[in-house]
Amino acid sequence: MEGLSRQTGFEKQVLCSAAGGRDSGFVRPLCGELSLDGGVHVWRFVSADLSVLSDRERGRAAEFRAGAAREAFIVGRSGLRRAAAAYTGLDVRAVVISQSSSGKPFIENADIHFNLSHSGGDVVAAFSSGPVGIDIESPGRCRDFAGIARRFFHPDEASWISGEEEFLLCWTAKEAMLKLEGGGLAGGLDRARVMPDGGGSLDGKPVSITKFRIRACPAAVATFSPTEVKGWFEI
Repeated sequence: MEGLSRQTGFEKQVLCSAAGGRDSGFVRPLCGELSLDGGVHVWRFVSADLSVLSDRERGRAAEFRAGAAREAFIVGRSGLRRAAAAYTGLDVRAVVISQSSSGKPFIENADIHFNLSHSGGDVVAAFSSGPVGIDIESPGRCRDFAGIARRFFHPDEASWISGEEEFLLCWTAKEAMLKLEGGGLAGGLDRARVMPDGGGSLDGKPVSITKFRIRACPAAVATFSPTEVKGWFEI
């Protein structure tokens, strides 16, 4: 329980409020004005703009049968393009998003890294000058959290979990770490460990974790080097 107390305290340092989460404080930047300055920027994407997508992306959007999944894809891709334009000064339609051999998306001809996550109606991204992973999860979607923790988490991690809140804090941290190199959960949850002091490790390599909420949804950002979140943006 001491480990859980430390994690929860660390998380509260970056929340706007324990009750409402980070539902305010996001700002809308102007195109071409942003610099990462060695930190991480967290974005919340809230609007869909099909007009800025490439022909291939529009084709992918049309393949989704579920309206919610299609909307999340359009919001995410159009948001990524507009955010990338804010760092590079490129026109949003000139931004090229490709995928590495490990399945991790990247922006061509730009010295920036990003990662995207969505859950429910929330679509978020993290941008950094180095590898970065982000995850957000909506509460209320998992009932057997204790059973999942016992089966898939390290025994030390499972021992901290007494409710959904603790489960989601651990889950988002683990998935954010796994997304640092691409592949996500396919690589196995056991690769990522959440430590009692709030930090973590991926395949034995130290990872810095920042936990926060957007509204009621727990979220986490992971980086290999100690990095603070220096900006919160919405578009």
